[in-house]
Amino acid sequence: MVGAMEKRPRLHYLDWARGLATVGMIQYHAFDSWVRPDLRTSDLFQVAQMIGGMPAVMFIFLTGVSLVILLQRAERDGTGGTGKVILRRSGYILGIALLFRFQQWIFYWPPNSLAGLLRVDVLNTMAVGLAGAGLVMALLPARLRMAGAALGAVLVALLTPLAWSLPAGVLPAFLLAYLRGGVPYAAFPAFPWISYAFTGVVAGLAIVGKRDPVEIDRVMQWLTLAALFLIVLARLFDSLPYTYYRPYNYWLTSPNLVANRTAMGLLVLVASYGWSNLVDPARFSWIRQIGITSLLVYWVHIEIVYGRFFWFFKGRLGLGQAVAAITILTGLMVLLSVAKTRYATRT
Repeated sequence: MVGAMEKRPRLHYLDWARGLATVGMIQYHAFDSWVRPDLRTSDLFQVAQMIGGMPAVMFIFLTGVSLVILLQRAERDGTGGTGKVILRRSGYILGIALLFRFQQWIFYWPPNSLAGLLRVDVLNTMAVGLAGAGLVMALLPARLRMAGAALGAVLVALLTPLAWSLPAGVLPAFLLAYLRGGVPYAAFPAFPWISYAFTGVVAGLAIVGKRDPVEIDRVMQWLTLAALFLIVLARLFDSLPYTYYRPYNYWLTSPNLVANRTAMGLLVLVASYGWSNLVDPARFSWIRQIGITSLLVYWVHIEIVYGRFFWFFKGRLGLGQAVAAITILTGLMVLLSVAKTRYATRT
């Protein structure tokens, strides 16, 4: 979601992956807000919701990749130490998250309470994921960073059911929301979501800085094998007649779900890389374009889809009407993205 952070030459496949996630995010939110209640059991709505589970995974995952880009650039250019880069970037994203919530609170004036300002949403979790993965990068020598990040991803996934069992009074609610769900303000708690940031660091360390296309192709093949291994492993553990976790909820706390989503994220990255090699990078692509400005698109489309200014769409559209509205909304976001990049180029 955060806009592309690497300088030219761009890694276009990251823009493709981010763009696919952005398109998936738009359709998910629009279907969720605009479709009539009686149509929410339809096959199309269910497919839209299933696809909607991946955009947040991809955004957090790509944040980890971008962290590697930032740190390698800082080390190459001597523009700052690892800790400074991590604090600056994670602090920036957290500041954007708080500013976004404050803007929504103001736009909904008179608001009911200040609770909306404390909501832990995907941007908050991206900031926490950056800080956590960055800490691993800062503390470990270069040769151990990939192993450390991989271990971090696994530990977060395995500890998620335990984190969700923390008693409600152990921390103030707005802090506990950063650790686990099932409490007020928690939309994207660190457990399990920051696992994908650690995985992004692993992928970034494997890819970023390599110039030989043959070498990059080989890395992508290994990432594909890793994804298939995770799918098989998750299927194996999920089929066991017992579990070490109580209570067990596949869709909220299961390490197997994290493994499956991690696999899907890796496959989307590999597919984006493969596609980017088949198309001319100088040719305009609306998906890649919208991925370049994903943060702006996220901010604006949320206000359109869920905000009070388009209240007449909420829960009132049929499936065909929703598809048409989403198509128009996506086109508008592409135009906004183009305007943003042209303005940035001129300034």
